[in-house]
Amino acid sequence: MTTKEQMVARAAALDLDIPEEYRSEVMRNLALIEHYKALLHSVDLPERLDPAFEYHP
Repeated sequence: MTTKEQMVARAAALDLDIPEEYRSEVMRNLALIEHYKALLHSVDLPERLDPAFEYHP
């Protein structure tokens, strides 16, 4: 299944209509999200981590 077919299938599953003029931007965003997903999946995390209750930059 091509990326465009995946976009159309996802939109149909959510009952969304994506106008043709926005499809290239939606495809670009989906590619970016896939890139972030690959980055997250590449991080090796141990089975048990303590939660971070506060964020300190």
